[in-house]
Amino acid sequence: MTFAIPALALAIFAVSVYRFTNDLKSVNHIPGMRPLFAPFSLFGAAFGTRWWNPGLNWPWEWRKSAFFNHTHDVISIVPVISGGSSVYTCSMDVAKQILAAEGKTQLFKPRRIVAGLLLWGENIVAASGDMWKRHRRIVAPALTSKTYALLIIETIATYREMVDAEGWRDNDHISVTDFNRLPRKLALILIARCGFGLPMPWVDAPTENGLTFGKSLTIVTETVIPRLVIPTWLYKFPIERIRIIEAAWSGLGSFMHTFLESRKDELQATDDRQRGDILSRLVTAMDSVGKVSLNEQEVLGNIFTLMFAGHETTASVITATLGYLAIYEDEQEKAYAEIIKVIPERQDPTMDVLQNLPHLLACFHEAMRIYPAGVAIVRELTEDITIKVKRPTEEQLTLQQGTLVVVDMIALHHNPNVFSEPDVFRPSRWYGVPEHDISMFGMGPRACIGRKFSHTEALCFLFLFLRDWKISVPLRDGETRKEYEERVMGKAGMEGLVLGVGPISLKMTRR
Repeated sequence: MTFAIPALALAIFAVSVYRFTNDLKSVNHIPGMRPLFAPFSLFGAAFGTRWWNPGLNWPWEWRKSAFFNHTHDVISIVPVISGGSSVYTCSMDVAKQILAAEGKTQLFKPRRIVAGLLLWGENIVAASGDMWKRHRRIVAPALTSKTYALLIIETIATYREMVDAEGWRDNDHISVTDFNRLPRKLALILIARCGFGLPMPWVDAPTENGLTFGKSLTIVTETVIPRLVIPTWLYKFPIERIRIIEAAWSGLGSFMHTFLESRKDELQATDDRQRGDILSRLVTAMDSVGKVSLNEQEVLGNIFTLMFAGHETTASVITATLGYLAIYEDEQEKAYAEIIKVIPERQDPTMDVLQNLPHLLACFHEAMRIYPAGVAIVRELTEDITIKVKRPTEEQLTLQQGTLVVVDMIALHHNPNVFSEPDVFRPSRWYGVPEHDISMFGMGPRACIGRKFSHTEALCFLFLFLRDWKISVPLRDGETRKEYEERVMGKAGMEGLVLGVGPISLKMTRR
């Protein structure tokens, strides 16, 4: 007994050293970080970003010094205690090498990484390989010119509802704290109306549990990790925070089942199988077979994921765009001049108008570059691949089968070797850039299918808002705009599963 505990400790140490050594070999001893826990592991995420623990937010917190001050195209993260090893890249070239051949090399999304997106069921965002192709074959055809035309109509209508509900109609000077909530609510309403045919109003009535649908969805997206780790028996205890989480998840599930059944009944009653919105296509797929079929759990998984992905990402970037335009007033005035030039009579925009706003689109892209809503593209290799790197020296590296590869979208878009002065808001860097080079929506065959939906929604809302309001920021006494930018815009973090800037306050003056 005297020697049992030391012997056990020695055995554990030996196993840990053996595993750590093998993990280093698996990433070819690529230089990088050697933390206690992997960022994507349970403990790594739980402890947050500290000097000793990368956590999930390290790509943002350490963006200026990451990748050895951006002198390396790739680094490895090999944890000492918990979690698997991984290879990260901040290089556009390396990212394209890996992702452009995704269909050929059969990369797939590791289940442990997308576990939060699978809580409702398989879906287009979390699926890989042939399963992803099947989901895409069903969802993608719903995004048509008719969808975008409806999106413009509904954006205009929802903007007017917002103006009335927020009490802006009869005021010329307005101050809004936590402006973030408005684009988030607007984007949720638009994906509900245009993607799923749900007539969601700006002022939403609470459900039986006291939460509105929008509030339930917000809580759900912010509590994915707790939902994964909290044991079911703990929900029986009278803990307020856990009670709210359970109410939101169960309420959202009930709502999704209700409108799924409602749409099934509606389609059966009218025999209208040609209705083109996303929800109708998902429901129709339940009665199909082969490559265009889905089961009920897959339908629910897609409803949640597309609701989430369809509103959180765009809303986050709209908020950041307005935050920067309030600081950089010269860029705001360029946007306003562009708006009144295309429609001097202050009429509402059309698709043709929205396609002729290069500066406003560049402002949106620049905000998205600084705050890429999707912080990482994560894939696991199913075979060995060889990549060419330029930094610190030009060489070829072989990444082994089973390697977890992470395209760090924050580091990539803050890489001074790709974007000069990456911390500066400079929309002009996007003038004339072809659509396929707008990398914030992803790269390769799995780039975001909702890109045009996001562009249309954002441009229409920004057009209406900047046409009607001049915006500025509430500076503290003696504070400069640069200091405000560092204090407010520098505080970003994960809002649920996307990156978002912290609460922004705006001062609005009617034009």
